[in-house]
Amino acid sequence: RGVREALLAKLVGREEKEAEPATTATTKKTKRQPKEKRAPRLAAFCEHFLETYATTHNRPSTVREKRRALGRGLLDHVGHLRLDRITARHIETFKARRKREGVGPKSINEELAILSKVLNYAEEIGELRQPPPKIRRLKVPKPKYDFLDFDEADRLLEAAAEAPHPWRAMIPMALWSGLRLGELRALQWEDVDLTVRCLHVRYAADYQNVLHPPKSGQPRVVDLPRKAVALLRKHRHDRGRFVFCRADGSMLPAWECESRSMEAKDDSPLMKVCRAAGLRRIGWHVLRHTYASHLMMRGATPAEVQQLLGHASLTMTMRYSHLSPRARKRAAELLDGDNFGAP
Repeated sequence: RGVREALLAKLVGREEKEAEPATTATTKKTKRQPKEKRAPRLAAFCEHFLETYATTHNRPSTVREKRRALGRGLLDHVGHLRLDRITARHIETFKARRKREGVGPKSINEELAILSKVLNYAEEIGELRQPPPKIRRLKVPKPKYDFLDFDEADRLLEAAAEAPHPWRAMIPMALWSGLRLGELRALQWEDVDLTVRCLHVRYAADYQNVLHPPKSGQPRVVDLPRKAVALLRKHRHDRGRFVFCRADGSMLPAWECESRSMEAKDDSPLMKVCRAAGLRRIGWHVLRHTYASHLMMRGATPAEVQQLLGHASLTMTMRYSHLSPRARKRAAELLDGDNFGAP
């Protein structure tokens, strides 16, 4: 028995000795394996996102807006965190902080939308190896929009007739076409068909005077009333290709068109005309709202207004629907149909 135990111990010792090199090799192999790549911090990845994805898929003006939105507070709050460390709690804390700072729900949602896109993009390219946290948006009240009533619009047109070039034509055209400011600045004579009485809206100008497709991404045709055609014939010039331009024919920069301050002495072209007409302060987009509102009040359908405005969806246009008396009357008359609850 003693001999058998001695032989067994000898065999076990030999096996352990033979196994040592294999174990050592396995340990060395394990040490040579690279560590799992750590997720980047949000601030660094946001810069990568802006320089790659956003630059490729968005307009320069949109990239600048996203950069500003990220810098307003989001990166200060969670920019130091690695992507895989951002939780729903961090996001809810950020929302509460922004509300305490007096930021409105619409602006907060814009920041959250960018964060959501950044995290989804990180997961898509493998920088985030887990699903991003769910981001709940805040409820936003329906926006109120300003527009001029018929009398105010007439007063504005009378005052605009006394304004210098190009505002005497540009302001009425904004009222009669509903074009956005960037579309007015980008409008070229080759886009104007005075015979057919329409405009071909192919471009919009950004703050760097660069031309891009309109906001919806699609060109559109805007039919004009006869008074707009007469105005354009009178306004016709040979300064250059742009319909509304500087004296040298160059494009009007945005800063030359918009309000320059919130002071009473604001000397922007539109504000000067508003003061002459005895009107409140308005921006160019109010003229677009006025165009749509007057169309609806005169009986145009939401679908017709949508096409003229270039809205991507009918939802945007439906905010004017309460102004359409014809639509309300037509809906009420449905109850006059045969076999519809007749007494």
